[in-house]
Amino acid sequence: MRKENLITIEDAGEQKQFKVRQMSAAQGERFLFKLILLLGGKAEVESLNNPLALLGSLSDKPYERVQELLDDMLSCIYRVNGGVETQLAPNNVDGFVESPMTLLKLRAEAIKCNNFFQQGGATPSEGFNAETLIKRKA
Repeated sequence: MRKENLITIEDAGEQKQFKVRQMSAAQGERFLFKLILLLGGKAEVESLNNPLALLGSLSDKPYERVQELLDDMLSCIYRVNGGVETQLAPNNVDGFVESPMTLLKLRAEAIKCNNFFQQGGATPSEGFNAETLIKRKA
């Protein structure tokens, strides 16, 4: 069963509830490969599980390439209002979220919920290195 976290965040002075759901295995794998390719095959496990470090590692990448990953993170988030859950998407997020900082917090929660390398896969102590997944031509 996929992990879910119910969180309450203040957004423009209003308390709002959101549910953050873990990606499926296939979706998580696609996300990781897109991320690793974007980072040039150099990804450290600690940064993949640390929301601020992960977002920071994308800061020097072209926005158009990063946007797809941001949208993937957004797909894990549902607005909960009156018992109704609505999945957030690029075309509806502005109807549910007022502040850009709230949006960043929600994406950080999506990274924490997925915690890719604590799900029975590689762990930081195993020295995971994305170079082992991607063979680059010299």
